[in-house]
Amino acid sequence: MAAAVLTASAAAPAAPARVPSGHRVLGWAVLGSAAVHLAVLALIPHSALWTVVLLAMTAWCLKCAWCVLRGGNALELLGMCAAMGAAHIAMVVGMPWFAGHHGGHSGHPSSHAVPMLLVALMEFALMFASALVVRRQHTQPRHG
Repeated sequence: MAAAVLTASAAAPAAPARVPSGHRVLGWAVLGSAAVHLAVLALIPHSALWTVVLLAMTAWCLKCAWCVLRGGNALELLGMCAAMGAAHIAMVVGMPWFAGHHGGHSGHPSSHAVPMLLVALMEFALMFASALVVRRQHTQPRHG
């Protein structure tokens, strides 16, 4: 009988781990960020190179969102948001390695800086939210 119980318990699927609410909220916010990136792509003309870069950024957002929504560590998301926020700021101020962003858009109005600063603000807000999730994850007692 004991062998039957052990066999049945080994064959039963493990109950899915409960994903903390902070992870869920952060994951959905990152999905919203990906949607914003796609909206920017649809509403503001970009060269082929910058379109590929923007799609890669969006794919990275989706990868991190998927990880966090499943309860994974938000540390990679924190780094991604920091890098993306810094890149958007660099594009707005015209850092040498990002100067081509504005040079490649012949029809860009000067007001293009405002949406980019708002996207940078969004990225930094997600970065800080990620830091809070990472902090909470590392300060909770571990069971097992």
